[in-house]
Amino acid sequence: MEENGRGETLCKVCGDKASGKHYGVPSCDGCRGFFKRSIRRNLDYVCKENGRCIVDVSRRNQCQACRFTKCLQVNMKRDAHFLPRPSPESLSMTTAKEDEVTSSEEAATVDVRIDSKEELVSTRLAAPVITSVSSDYAMQGLSLLPTENIYEFAAKLLFFAVRWARSIHSFLQLPYRDQTILLEESWSELFVLTAAQWNFPVDETTLVPVDLPIERREVLLDKARRLRELLAKCAALRVDHSEYACLKAIVLFKAESRNLCEPGRVAALQEQTVAVFCERDARRVGRLLLLLPPARALCRATLHELLFKPTVGDVSVERLLGDMVGALRPT
Repeated sequence: MEENGRGETLCKVCGDKASGKHYGVPSCDGCRGFFKRSIRRNLDYVCKENGRCIVDVSRRNQCQACRFTKCLQVNMKRDAHFLPRPSPESLSMTTAKEDEVTSSEEAATVDVRIDSKEELVSTRLAAPVITSVSSDYAMQGLSLLPTENIYEFAAKLLFFAVRWARSIHSFLQLPYRDQTILLEESWSELFVLTAAQWNFPVDETTLVPVDLPIERREVLLDKARRLRELLAKCAALRVDHSEYACLKAIVLFKAESRNLCEPGRVAALQEQTVAVFCERDARRVGRLLLLLPPARALCRATLHELLFKPTVGDVSVERLLGDMVGALRPT
């Protein structure tokens, strides 16, 4: 059993101080929780570096695939039925501990829900949303959607962005008024990030009507080109689902939004998200955060004119958001 200089048992996965033997192996609470979520939700991870990532205390959150592989390599058991059944008292204490936000990693899983649950929510809910346009196009990565279907696809992505926000437990704990304000303030950025996440096809020559006044058409062509370039940049960076979740949570929890009932609580959620995000490689985090200013620069009015006006006319997206949130509220 590996120990440090102080005689403390170390986690066999990342080398942090072990809190005990979990799934048959000495491990820390972070790796225990990660392994538990992974096997309970039957998640599949993909490594961008062909399985060569280093898993240690400072880098354990950078690659879920390599972290899970390391869990298996050190012989953490998927089936824990061989372990002694905990007493009701210890089970209660364990449950309470899991629900308590004790570190930035726990904050990701308990408060903001931006860890592997985001992957679960994204992949399982997105599949019917994307393929509902056309299974044939879905097989081609949605790169050849005819123009008349792009607007329907955009509306579904907007609905999916709202649905994602309302899957966050801490967001639902905010006053309903604050939820509405935050969505109204951030919908354009959430939409752009969701569009990038699900390979939304943009062709400015078909999106912008040819019968517009020349000056207005040139402005919209430029905006559509910027949207296309931003989506291409996201694709080139190979942003994964958990990274998209962090970025979306950062833009969603805007404490500077006017007339919030609980701005301090919103600010704390944003700070918590940033803290979790910054546990990753600093250079990559910096590159990903640079995606947010151009996403915000694509103003709501422009996105409405390009992608939503053809189907809803002059009805504002803010009004559509109200309808969507109402439809998603429990009855």
